[in-house]
Order: sequence, then structure tokens, then C-alpha cells
Amino acid sequence: MSSHRQEIVIQAFDHFRTYGFKNVTMDDLARNIGISKKTLYELFKDKDELVLESVKYMLLTNQEKTEKAFAQSKNAVEQIIQILQLMEAMMRGMNMVCYMDLQKYYPSAFKYLSKHKQDFLYTCISNNLKQGVAEGLFREDIDIEIISKFRLESALIVFQNNIFPQDQYDIVKVNAQIFANYMYGIASLKGHKLITQYINEINKK
Repeated sequence: MSSHRQEIVIQAFDHFRTYGFKNVTMDDLARNIGISKKTLYELFKDKDELVLESVKYMLLTNQEKTEKAFAQSKNAVEQIIQILQLMEAMMRGMNMVCYMDLQKYYPSAFKYLSKHKQDFLYTCISNNLKQGVAEGLFREDIDIEIISKFRLESALIVFQNNIFPQDQYDIVKVNAQIFANYMYGIASLKGHKLITQYINEINKK
């Protein structure tokens, strides 16, 4: 992708995440980015393509951050604490209608998101669980496949605006509650103590 096209994708995603994919028009993007609508359509055949490229950019960025966090973490508990912080940073300023918009109006982008979820995210969760069990931080009796799928789907509940309307709930707090229940649910006694230690350290900052 050319640097000019990439820069437009980044700017477009910033608008999409703030206002939702459906609410932002190509006219809005051209005006806010500072290019002509003609130039925008020369680079992207339609809005569907631009939405897809924006989703690819978001997922690639998050994947790189996740891989870095996993590589730098000392143990499986630190890995999921790092992911919690990454999710919170991503959610701040994001309009939660984005997920529903993709599901309803942009099938290509939603299909790409779903594949990424099943491939990359499932593997990350599964590997984290295996590592945590091996380290004695997670319960030995957990079923890796079942809990991986549970976490994968429960993580998306926060993005469903019909369940947690953004005007009624603090989405970061909702995510933290869901995440905490997951973490403590899979943890051994040793893991519980480490989770609490990490959370206390974060709260002191």
C-alpha cells in the first residue's frame, strides 16, 4: 500500500472509531482529511473498500501490540494484564456502534474481523492458557478449547451496544469487570495472588 493511501486509511479509521462506520460518509472523510472526493475514489473504489482497509489496519496494529506484550511479559498472568490495558486504551474514545455497524452493513470487513478472531485471537488465548497451566498460575482442570472459545466470545459482549449502551455504561469499566471475572475464574491460588498484585500496582500509578 502506498504511503498516501496508508495515511488516508489511518485518518479514516480515526473518524470511523469516533463516529461509527455507518455515520461517516465519503464526503465527510474527503472534507476532514483535506482531499477531493475524486481523489478519494481514485484510491478506494468505494466506502466498503475503505472500511475493510481500516479494519485491517486496526487489527494489524493490535496484533503487533499483542505480540510485543506477550513477548515482553514474564508470565501468563502478566500477559493477560497487558492485554487488559491494551483493550482499555483501544476502547477509550471508540464509539461502540462500530462493531454492530460492521456486522450489519459491511460484510467483507466483518468477515475479515471474524477470521482474525478465530485465527489469531483464539491462538493467543489458547497459548496463554496453556502457559498459565504449565506455570501453575491457572487451574489444571480447565478445558483449554472450551475456555478459549468462552473468552473469545465474552470479550465481544462489551462491543455490543444493544447489551451495554454507551450512554448508560462506562465501557472501560464493563470490560474490566468481564476481564476480572475471567482472570480470577481461570486462576489457581498462586495465580489469584499474582493477579491481585499486578492490579494493585496498576491502581497505584
